[in-house]
Amino acid sequence: MDQTNSNNHQPGNMSNDFYSFSQDTDNGPKKKTKAVRMTICAQVTGVALFCLGLVVGLLIGIYGFNGTAKNEVIQSGSSPSQSKVVGPNDINQTKSNKKVPNTFDKKHDHGHSHAARDPVVLPTPTRDFHGHSHGPVDSHGHSHGPIDSHGSRHTPLDTHAHDHPHPHPSVDNILNSPNVEATLPSTDTGLHKKPEPEMTCVPCRWTNPIDEVTEPELFAPINSTEMVKARDALYRDGIITVKPGQELGMNESYVQSMYLFPPDKAAALEYLDRFGPFPGRYVTATVIEGAKKEPQLMKYKVGPLEGDVENIKVSPLLKTNEVPFSHRPYDAVETREVILTVMSELYRINPMMQECFDSRSPYKDMSVMPNGPFIYNGERTSRWTAGLRGLGDKDFDFLNVLPLNGFIYHGGQNFSEWRVYNIFFLNQGPFESVDDLYKAYNTTDLFRIQYPKGTRELIKEITFPKRHPSQPVRPHSERVGAKTVEPTGPRYRLRGHTISWLGWDFSVTTTQHRGPAVFNVKFRGERVVYENALNDIGLLYSSDGAGQDNIFYTDSTFGLGESKTAISDIDCPAHASYIKSVMWSPRGMRGSEMLTICIFEVDAQEPIYRHKGDDIEVGMRNRYLVARYPTQLGNYDYLIDFQFHLDGKIVTTATATGFIQASYYNTISQFYNPENPERTPFGFKVSNDIIGPIHDHTFAFKVDLDVVNEQNDFELIHWKYGNVMDALRTVKKENATFPGYFFHNKTRYVEWEHVKNETEIDIDSKNPKFWTFVNNNAKNFWDVSRGYRLVPMHSGTQNIQDDHPEVQHLSFTEHHLTVTKRKENEQYVKPIYNPANPKDPDASRKYVKDMVDGESIENTDIVAWVALGFLHIPTSEDVPMTTKVTSGFTLKPMNFFDSTAVFDLPSHAVGVNKTAYDEEPAEAPCQFNTFSVQG
Repeated sequence: MDQTNSNNHQPGNMSNDFYSFSQDTDNGPKKKTKAVRMTICAQVTGVALFCLGLVVGLLIGIYGFNGTAKNEVIQSGSSPSQSKVVGPNDINQTKSNKKVPNTFDKKHDHGHSHAARDPVVLPTPTRDFHGHSHGPVDSHGHSHGPIDSHGSRHTPLDTHAHDHPHPHPSVDNILNSPNVEATLPSTDTGLHKKPEPEMTCVPCRWTNPIDEVTEPELFAPINSTEMVKARDALYRDGIITVKPGQELGMNESYVQSMYLFPPDKAAALEYLDRFGPFPGRYVTATVIEGAKKEPQLMKYKVGPLEGDVENIKVSPLLKTNEVPFSHRPYDAVETREVILTVMSELYRINPMMQECFDSRSPYKDMSVMPNGPFIYNGERTSRWTAGLRGLGDKDFDFLNVLPLNGFIYHGGQNFSEWRVYNIFFLNQGPFESVDDLYKAYNTTDLFRIQYPKGTRELIKEITFPKRHPSQPVRPHSERVGAKTVEPTGPRYRLRGHTISWLGWDFSVTTTQHRGPAVFNVKFRGERVVYENALNDIGLLYSSDGAGQDNIFYTDSTFGLGESKTAISDIDCPAHASYIKSVMWSPRGMRGSEMLTICIFEVDAQEPIYRHKGDDIEVGMRNRYLVARYPTQLGNYDYLIDFQFHLDGKIVTTATATGFIQASYYNTISQFYNPENPERTPFGFKVSNDIIGPIHDHTFAFKVDLDVVNEQNDFELIHWKYGNVMDALRTVKKENATFPGYFFHNKTRYVEWEHVKNETEIDIDSKNPKFWTFVNNNAKNFWDVSRGYRLVPMHSGTQNIQDDHPEVQHLSFTEHHLTVTKRKENEQYVKPIYNPANPKDPDASRKYVKDMVDGESIENTDIVAWVALGFLHIPTSEDVPMTTKVTSGFTLKPMNFFDSTAVFDLPSHAVGVNKTAYDEEPAEAPCQFNTFSVQG
């Protein structure tokens, strides 16, 4: 505050001229009259009263200011809203407190009520400098959130009921707070202490990214309404025999899975690019036809789904008995019966289970894990492994396995014909039945094992992943970590399952067996990818243990798309938006909606380019958009990412985490070496009584690139080393002479190979190759064919040979890249079931290696089948949890653009003499309000 008067005379420090007398101009004698003395006294008295009034007024003002702020804090309270993912089956509801106004920016709520347009999108609440949580703010600075029946203001995060009320804190609550100094404003008068500057920040203005869906979506997952229509059409035609609410049985015909039947590509492009008719939406329904005289698995195409059920057609997609009942994939109905059958057998020898494994009964403390493959000697037979439950009653525990394994025959529909046999105990056996095992246990010199009392409780304690109370907490780990925010809200737009972001447009989807995919990917209006889809994940285990050796999984059989709701702020950041997908429930006979796909922008906190010279300073922050799909199958969890970058790159990653599938550490095995007991030919000892068996993870993707259009070619660029003449002859075969200007006669060079026919390629680090997909009909400004390069991340290599019994099912893991001509009947890298005749020439059920039949891939629509992953030798750091391991690939522009493809974006550009030519957008800075008070 300016404390000077209008004459620039400062109280308490007056000018000397005010008290002096000037000489008379006529040089007469100096005189002090009585009138002058009275005038001086009156002025001094006035100044003194003015100073006293100023001090009193300042004290009253400070007291009034702090008192108001104190009352507002005490009366209003604050409880920051917490972001939660809300699903239909798992609703955690919290109550939001009334918004606390910012007393410094004076922007108050005027009572406007605006509910969030879509509860699927979870915006990040903004916070003022007191830490209070605010909803979205409009252009006037007002907070817009729905008002509940109690008059409380809610942000879109807080569309919850009031199951958990948080009452406003009382005065005593605040005064007893351990952080009371931060809660209440200071009451210091400021006369002897200069106050800290107060800071006022402009609130973030959140933008709703959702646009209205005005036309049918071509690639969106089948929704619950469409599933009901398809179910009713199947029931109408007598294909399924069960109704909703009816118990499923092996003698019934029921829908095992439903997912989108992919549209014909030609019809899809006609609709997308040339205003053709909408191709219609169809569902693929996999039906277990147990009610038939000769049971089988059958797939049907059902649709179109836009009209009434009466107009929906149902068409079979397989030949009769092409997939016999014994060759169908696992499902929840059958798996439940398999587990119960084994459990009932183990319960018959419960005294042995109690004595050996500290188990009260198999039903209470033990788990049974069916292991693939499920066809053995031509019959539907699975191996199983017993374990203890370290994760409760509902989750499979693949970590705490027991030395108890066997086989179960579960062919046919009569449970009485199912049998448990070939049982091994500590690798001793096989015993034909549990009765034979129990008899041998009590009457022979069988090796035995006895877990000490309390083992099952100890296992629960050490298996559940949580912080160990016995370990000291790392310094400062209790403080909130770094997070990304969106100062002005999302920069992407969501229209159903179609996403737009800074020049990118694409549709995201998922299917029940194959998992996530993106379709119709365009950059700056040009299509670069028609389909980029996860197809399968293959795993092959090696172990010293009956029931554990040579386990293999192809996860599409179990359902890569059978996801659960994402873990908020773990799987995806708090500012992410979520998109629904629907999973078919065979028992519920309906679709189950879940928030499974998250969309968010990433600040990589690094430059996408930069240069700092003597006179210039340029750069741009690297940001990209992510469409992420978290999923879980048994013990492993996966995160599939599709990343879209500012420079036209598309990065696809697959990340694995979760629990390892362990094997029992058997000290009576002939592979046990007492001199080096912690190592075996199949892995390390990683915890009490378990080995981490070696295995691999191979992720298979279907990548249908359309570089500009469908007429593409596949070319290899070989990175080579040799003589100068070797390099010269790659472009001039005849009449070439050695150029004398080369410093050495040795050089590195590249050689182009135009690949004419379908091919299989592996990564060869000693002979590098660039995998490129080009359009020789479209040139850039420099007359170079426009293209994209497929860049694999470092990958493990499959080394099983053709003599392995399961090589057919894992054939897609044999090569890192397979390039074929695109066909509508070659949709997937492998079937999800075992055909009765693996050599069936019908292309719709081919394995990828059978698709390579020498056809031309020149100037046509081609597909890249990518299989990348990693080899895993588990170590003690993988127990109890494996931290994330990632593999994947990048689609990188290769002469697709005329120049670097980011200079249509604001960037940091400072030139000569510090001239700022451009700058990236920045949020409004905080303003400091300073108070200058005399001491």
